[in-house]
Amino acid sequence: MFTIQKIKSLAHDLRDEIISIRRHLHAHPELSFHETETAKFISQKLSSWGILHQTNVGGYGICGVIESKIKDQRSKIVALRADMDALPISEQNEVEYKSQNRV
Repeated sequence: MFTIQKIKSLAHDLRDEIISIRRHLHAHPELSFHETETAKFISQKLSSWGILHQTNVGGYGICGVIESKIKDQRSKIVALRADMDALPISEQNEVEYKSQNRV
């Protein structure tokens, strides 16, 4: 069983990787129905973490499945949804992860 302290510790350990992923996605945006590289990137990350997933869901969507290791908890389901498409805007920020794509 995970305690709040254990979850905080794991989150702290993953912080730099999660920031790197967010910055990569921000720097390489793709418009809706054109997320080819974004889908590849996410699929590669999920594979590297050992997370089963299906690609090409409704186009470039990805559906991952993480099952509990505790048998009596497997009937409980949590679903998360996230968008991965970009908005067609010109970014004005001057940050190291500024969009490198013109969308």
